[in-house]
Amino acid sequence: MNYILFGEEDFLIKQRVNKLVKSFFDKEEKNIYKSDYLTDGLNDFISALEQVDFLFSSKKCIILDNADFLSEEKERKKIDKFINDKLLGLLKDDNDEILTIFITHKATKNGTLLARSEIVKLIEKKGKIYSFPAIKKNDFLSYIRKYFEMHGYEIDESAIKLMSENVGSDLYLFNNEAQKLMPYVDKKIITKEDVEAICSVNIDDNMFDLSNAFLAKDNKKVFKIYNDLTIRGIEPVVLIAFLTTNFISYDKILYLSLSGYSNEEIATSLKMHPYAVQISLRGLRNYTLDEIENILNKLYELDKNIKLGNVDRFFAFESFLLYL
Repeated sequence: MNYILFGEEDFLIKQRVNKLVKSFFDKEEKNIYKSDYLTDGLNDFISALEQVDFLFSSKKCIILDNADFLSEEKERKKIDKFINDKLLGLLKDDNDEILTIFITHKATKNGTLLARSEIVKLIEKKGKIYSFPAIKKNDFLSYIRKYFEMHGYEIDESAIKLMSENVGSDLYLFNNEAQKLMPYVDKKIITKEDVEAICSVNIDDNMFDLSNAFLAKDNKKVFKIYNDLTIRGIEPVVLIAFLTTNFISYDKILYLSLSGYSNEEIATSLKMHPYAVQISLRGLRNYTLDEIENILNKLYELDKNIKLGNVDRFFAFESFLLYL
């Protein structure tokens, strides 16, 4: 069972992965192997495909993130013929006991994968390909309505518009806000007043200033901006989501820079403005990839512990800021 998931909406890709994994394992213990082509290459991924003795269950799921050799836009990351043929041979077996998922983000110029890829052709024929293009503004309004309807809530048009203005088109941020909003509404009818009372205001320059100050390890400025944002009602979970998104970008920028990419090539690869890349690299001069990864791990743990109710959200986030 082979799948390719590609596109710009990482939140929807993650949802689809979770749905595929849940359906595949049903009630069995999950045996999942994850790898990242950008950092790990393909050797371990191929070894996982070749291994037939499963440790925890009769099934296993193998996920390859950043499988950019399937991407038309990132063709410079293509694999050599020997590796391609070996991988193709393993995928042709189409073992029902193995779920294989390839993921590539922001993958295409024209809405298609690398058309001449034999792997893409094979999965088109014997597997399934899911596309997750960026949601346009009008479609996002419809998405908000359908999301709440799916959860048994009505939402009026003014509330939809305000929520869209608050979160832009960030599905991660929208999901956080929706999860906060729904328990608050008693009659399952969401109004503009409900959104105003519970949901955060739009991310503005102060949010970017917080990220930049954190990157610069300017503790005094970090806490000044943080205090301004809390006065305006911004929740720590929103700040965590924003910082996480930025530090994922920093991780990619630094990795590509250390791999010899020019600023222009990084900007093209990550669909960023060259000036934004230049500013980010200036702030990343005193960081290593391990340090960025450590910050991301702390953000993930912080987000999890707050959502599980294990810690006070304000105290925990302020303690994290002291990590500088």
